[in-house]
Amino acid sequence: MAAALVLAACGGKDNPEPEVKTTVVGCWELTNVTTKATVGSVTVNVYVEFKTDKTFILYQKLGEGRYSVFTGTFKYEGNQLLGTYDKGTSWGPYSATVSDSSLTLTTAGGKEVDTYKKIASIPESVKNNIY
Repeated sequence: MAAALVLAACGGKDNPEPEVKTTVVGCWELTNVTTKATVGSVTVNVYVEFKTDKTFILYQKLGEGRYSVFTGTFKYEGNQLLGTYDKGTSWGPYSATVSDSSLTLTTAGGKEVDTYKKIASIPESVKNNIY
C-alpha cells in the first residue's frame, strides 16, 4: 500500500458525490469471519496494520494464549489485496471493500469473508502479549 489514495468523483454543486476511499493503509481489528467450511469453534483475534511503505504487521491469536506476529509486504491495486509473509508464503488475493471505518476482504468464490473495523492503533495490550 502506498500513501493514502483518495479519488473524488466529479459532481455538481447541487448533488456532490461522496469521496471514495481506496486505501487499506491504517490499523484494523477483525470483527467477523464468515466461512463456508468451519472446523471447530476457536475464537480468532486479529489486528493488522498496513503501512504506507507497503509493509504489514499482523497480530493473531487463536483461542487462549498469546499473539503470534507476522510481517511482510502487500500490494493493493483496484480492489485486489494480496501479500507475502517475510518467510515467503503468499496470501490472497482478496477482493477488498474499504470505507472510512471498515475493511471487508473476500476470497475468490466468496468462501471466506473477513470484516475489520478501523482503529486508531494496535492496542499495547496486544503488542505486549506476543510469543
